[in-house]
Amino acid sequence: MYIAVCISRFKDCPLCGADVEKIEDDPDLQGVVDRFIEGHGRIKRAQTNTEEEAEGEKKTVIYEDVSLERGSFLVQQAMRALRANNIESAKSRLNVCVEDVKEQLETMGHTPELCSQLGAVLGMLGDCCRATADSSSAIAYFEESVNFLMKVPKDDLEITHTLSVSLNKIGDLKYYDGDLQAARSYYSQALDVRRDAMKHNSSVPSQILDISTSLAKVADVDRNLANEDAAVSGFKEAIKMLESLTIDDQEVGLEQRRQSVLKFVNSQLEKK
Repeated sequence: MYIAVCISRFKDCPLCGADVEKIEDDPDLQGVVDRFIEGHGRIKRAQTNTEEEAEGEKKTVIYEDVSLERGSFLVQQAMRALRANNIESAKSRLNVCVEDVKEQLETMGHTPELCSQLGAVLGMLGDCCRATADSSSAIAYFEESVNFLMKVPKDDLEITHTLSVSLNKIGDLKYYDGDLQAARSYYSQALDVRRDAMKHNSSVPSQILDISTSLAKVADVDRNLANEDAAVSGFKEAIKMLESLTIDDQEVGLEQRRQSVLKFVNSQLEKK
């Protein structure tokens, strides 16, 4: 039954969050669902040739997913679960979303829209695993996220930001595990992505902040690798960019972020 198939994917109610203890058949409610699908569901008709159509042969009708916005709904519910610190619930919703997008990839191919959607959701799954200290799974999800986001043209600032963030998060996990060389590699990749994006969006404050943050991350690793000259050079470049950055008075969040990164970089430079 349609309702059972949907709700059995979750351990709690998608709307109120209550635990699902058991599922019982409800013929009346199932009838409502059936009538909705019949009247409003998306329809996919089997391919037929003109001769079959001329003969009036009955064609197979397959009802597909009736929710045009299911992916958006699942992500919203996953975010709700994350805010409530219900990590497993969030993961279950995000995994359903991943399954949906991968099914579309098989039929529609690796379109930029699908790759960007999948990359973003995989990154959220990485965040879920990181929240539970499952670093190996987190890295696997972030790497898969990067793999799909790399297939998307880099002319979209949001996609570029998501890609660089996934790379940085892998770098962070490698850093905490003590693998400094791997951490530097991922931080450098994120920096390269952000520098390339800045070539076409040089006046966007958020891009300059992103690059400054990446410069600080690379410089911090260089210092830990005893490459002091490279570290000082990176910190100085970050400071120069941050001090020359002008942010609109209404962009309070960006200014707070600028001050935070600038404070960190100055403190690191003073340790020389």
